[in-house]
Amino acid sequence: MAELGEELRRERVRRNLTFKDIEQVLHIKTKYLEAIEDGNFNHIPGNVYAKGFIRNYGNYLGLDGDRLVKEYQHSIGEVDTFTVRPVMRQKSESTVGDVQSEYVEHQMAKKRMSLETRQVKRQRSIVQERIILTIILILMGLFLIWLFFL
Repeated sequence: MAELGEELRRERVRRNLTFKDIEQVLHIKTKYLEAIEDGNFNHIPGNVYAKGFIRNYGNYLGLDGDRLVKEYQHSIGEVDTFTVRPVMRQKSESTVGDVQSEYVEHQMAKKRMSLETRQVKRQRSIVQERIILTIILILMGLFLIWLFFL
């Protein structure tokens, strides 16, 4: 974890930034920034906050915040809980890359379908509105005929 903090410290010093400068921009307390650089993550309220602080701090310094978070997770032994669920399986022996690409294709198709579905619904609602407007105009015409001619 010291490597992570050292990398952040070197970049901060290279850019001539103080903790106060960073605190004003990122709204992360100085004591947390110092704890990150020193590798004392037990001073930060929780892992979620630590990951967010590291990501934002790294990105602000022009580093890859996601890479820094992965280093932090690796150093504390946290397992990445994100799993790719195979949504569409065409083959029983598919590799992870195949499953991921099928999942992405499925999500894209789902978005395209939802766009088409929205367009169909919009067309239906326009037709329904025209029918209702026509009925209202006919009823108004009948009322006016009844009012003036009967």
